[in-house]
Amino acid sequence: MGTNGIGRRAFLAGIGATTAVAVTAGCLGDDADSTADDPVVDIAETTEGDTDPEAWADVSSIRFDGYVGGWVGRDPAPIELVENPTLVLLEGREYDLTWENQDGMHHNIAFWDADREVVDNYTTDGTDVEGERETLTFEATAEMATYRCEYQQEGQRGDVTVLKSAALE
Repeated sequence: MGTNGIGRRAFLAGIGATTAVAVTAGCLGDDADSTADDPVVDIAETTEGDTDPEAWADVSSIRFDGYVGGWVGRDPAPIELVENPTLVLLEGREYDLTWENQDGMHHNIAFWDADREVVDNYTTDGTDVEGERETLTFEATAEMATYRCEYQQEGQRGDVTVLKSAALE
């Protein structure tokens, strides 16, 4: 036994137990299969959608499911099961964005500019009724930078890319 009253075996056993607890608790680093870009919402498969302008050329309607953890794209195909997908819109084109409340929490959707201001009053009233839908009809403008739920601004938000029509010609 050493001079401080702790034997070598007791010390090594303590180190081993501490290491086992740290590994079990996940304190020694990230899981190799987990990244910061993994979806939060269980139903979502990814956080990366198809942003190729050609994939968006014929889109005029967009559908999301709303959860506190994020928006999950349902339609069109470039955003299907993508959490908080980037929307690729054509300037001047009219769109219908329909979202459905999936968790009974209060949500709405709004388009914001770079200064975090609502663009052209493009916002819905919101609902906390699970299964209820809201549709926002809007015209894509160059000012649009993001879409967000104004109640869960950090969890439910995605980027908007607005292209000139000539970008697809």
